[in-house]
Amino acid sequence: MSGSSSSALASMLKTRNCHGLRRHHSLHSVSTHFRIPRQRQLAKCNAAVVPNSSGGPTLNVDKEKNSTQQLDDDGELRNNTNVADVLVSCPDQKGVIAALAQLFYGYGCNIISSDQHTTSHDDGNVPMFYQRITVDLSELHQGRDTSALETAIDATASRFNMNWQMHKRSEKKRVAILVSKVDHCLWDLLIRHANGELDCEIALVASNHLEPGRHIAEKFHVPFHHIPISPNDSNGDLGAAKEKQEKAMRRLLNDAKVDCVVLARYMQVMSEEFCEEWAGKCINIHHSFLPAFEGARPYHRAHTRGVKLIGATAHYVSSELDAGPIIVQEVAHVSHRDDVSDLKRKGRDLERYCLAAGASPPRRQPSASSREQDDRLLMSVA
Repeated sequence: MSGSSSSALASMLKTRNCHGLRRHHSLHSVSTHFRIPRQRQLAKCNAAVVPNSSGGPTLNVDKEKNSTQQLDDDGELRNNTNVADVLVSCPDQKGVIAALAQLFYGYGCNIISSDQHTTSHDDGNVPMFYQRITVDLSELHQGRDTSALETAIDATASRFNMNWQMHKRSEKKRVAILVSKVDHCLWDLLIRHANGELDCEIALVASNHLEPGRHIAEKFHVPFHHIPISPNDSNGDLGAAKEKQEKAMRRLLNDAKVDCVVLARYMQVMSEEFCEEWAGKCINIHHSFLPAFEGARPYHRAHTRGVKLIGATAHYVSSELDAGPIIVQEVAHVSHRDDVSDLKRKGRDLERYCLAAGASPPRRQPSASSREQDDRLLMSVA
C-alpha cells in the first residue's frame, strides 16, 4: 500500500472513530434538575471496593481526589463556576431576543449558547416563545453579585409578560431518589453520580420498602430513609396508610431542602397534593412508550398485543396517572421470539437511559436525531 493510501485510510478511520465518540456521548444536560455533562473526563473517579459491616462490598469514593477537568465538544476546557442558564417564556412577539441580548451585553455577560422555539397558533392558542440562554458571568460588572442583573431581567420580563428563571451551575441541586423494589434505575443514577456524570448532590434515597434501597444507598454513602406503608397502624385502612406515608415523605423532602425528586421505579401513585407541590420538579420513568400501555404490567400487555417496538418514557409527574408532559422517549425492536422476560430485559436499558437523560436539559440546539430534547427545552420553563 502506498504512503498516500495509508494516510487516507488512517484519516478515514480517525474520522469514523470521532463520529462514534460523538454518538456515544449523546446525553445532554437541567434547568430545574441536575445535569449530565457532555464533556470528557480528564481524571477518573478515585473509587475502591471495600467490605462493609455485613461482609458485602461497598463502593468507597474519595471525594477529595475526585477532581476533574472537563473538555467541551471542541476540546477546550470549560469552567462552569460562573455560568448560568436563563429560561424564559412569554407570548410570541417582536423584540424579545434583541432585548435580552442587549441586557446581557450591558451587564458584561457573554452569551455562550441559545436555544429557542415558538409554538404554532394552529391549535387556537396564543403562540408562545421559549428560550434557554446560557451566559458566562465571569465578567459581570457587579462581580459575583447577580442581584442587579436579576432586577434588570425582571424589568424586561414585565415589558413582555414573561416568566423567567435563572439557574447558576455553581449551585448544585439537591436531588432525592425514590425507589420501591425494582432497583436498576437507582443503581444507574448512583453509579453515574459516583463517576462525576451527574452534576448534583444526592440528598437522600427513600423507599416504601427497606430493601434493596438501603443496601444500595449504603454502598454509595447516601442517606437512606425507610417510610413504609403500614395498614396496621391505620386500623387496617390501606388508603389511610398510604396517605399517612405520603405525608411523611413530603415532610422528609421539605426538611432535607430537596430541589428535585426522581422516581426511579417508585411504584406508588402520588396524590394530587403531592403533584401540585412538586409540579415541574418531579420526574418519573414509565416502562412503556406512552401513551401506550400506561399503568401497571405494560410489558405483559405489550407481549399479549404482539408489538414490534417497546419503549420507555421519562415524564413529569402529574395528578393524572402517567399523563404528565413527556421529556424523553426511547424504543427498541422486539419480535415474536421475545418473551415477557426478554421485553423486560431490553426495557431496563431503555429505562436507565431515559431517566438519566430526562433529568438533563440540552445545552445546544437539538439535532434531528434527538428531537426529544426540544421538549425538555420547552417543559423546563414554568
